[in-house]
Amino acid sequence: MSQSGQNQLEALEKAIMTRAEELAQEFHDKASRQRDTILRDTAERLQLAEEREVLVAKAEAERHFRRVTQASELKMQARLDQLRWELVQTVEARLAQSMQALRADRPAYHAWLVEMIRDAASVLPAGELTAEANAEDLNWLAAEWPTLVAEATPDRHIALSDKPTWGSGGLKLRSLDNNAQVDNRFEGRLARLEADVQRVILQQLFPADIHASARDGGPQ
Repeated sequence: MSQSGQNQLEALEKAIMTRAEELAQEFHDKASRQRDTILRDTAERLQLAEEREVLVAKAEAERHFRRVTQASELKMQARLDQLRWELVQTVEARLAQSMQALRADRPAYHAWLVEMIRDAASVLPAGELTAEANAEDLNWLAAEWPTLVAEATPDRHIALSDKPTWGSGGLKLRSLDNNAQVDNRFEGRLARLEADVQRVILQQLFPADIHASARDGGPQ
């Protein structure tokens, strides 16, 4: 081969090698960019996945917290309801004991019955009234009845029924047509005072809430 041909061959080989190196560098650079893109996309997907997992875990934790809190509140409310009921029972038992002590003190019971007769007569319509008492009180009230009525309301005619009513003490007064009555028996008065008893119990259980409600103008 002539010198000229040899030189051309070498130049061609050099050009081919140079081009090959350029292509190799291009592929390398492209591969590097693709790798970086893949790594970046993968990192972003991992970050999004982690963020989703964190959000899911946070949401589950919040749901669990709400469930635990609601369960605790329900348990506390149940305990408070039980305590309120126990207090009501205690108050009613003490009131019953107080009523029995009052009935045992005949002068004091006499004076209290006068007040009960006067209270009922003041709100019942005009006309003759009938009073009812339990069997034990009827045994001695019959003799004292005119005195009781005279002390309580001398201008009203109130007859004492000879048929005993139920109850542990006190009197129930009614009109002859039974269209109006006032139950001043112990049980009747206790039923009317139930709301006040409940309010006292609430004041003992939640004094801060009661006072705050009073400052704000009462329950909304």
